[in-house]
Amino acid sequence: MLVTLIFLSSTHHEERDALIRLRASHHQQWAALYRLVDTTPFSEEKTLPFSPLDFQLSGAQLVSWHPSAQGGELALKTLWEAVPSAFTRLAERNVSVSRFSLSVEGDDLLFTLQLETPHEG
Repeated sequence: MLVTLIFLSSTHHEERDALIRLRASHHQQWAALYRLVDTTPFSEEKTLPFSPLDFQLSGAQLVSWHPSAQGGELALKTLWEAVPSAFTRLAERNVSVSRFSLSVEGDDLLFTLQLETPHEG
């Protein structure tokens, strides 16, 4: 029984030491990551100009565009597969979506987006 206790105690110490080493390694990795982020030069990516015609692609047809001072409303007939790429395309143009809706009209999917553009000045 004494041998078992010594063995368990030894195993416990090994596990504790392994956990301490793992935590130290984890801490070092995070510190290295933070240093990497801090030293990465920030270069402002060029944003593309917004045009509603950029959204008329394969699988998406422009239905309407109603511009406003804050942005506008964009409506597309689209396929489900084309919906995620519309958000990516808007982000590349620094345009935010304040709300959107998806509705089925006959055989078509109507994708309507309320857009906001950043205010300059």
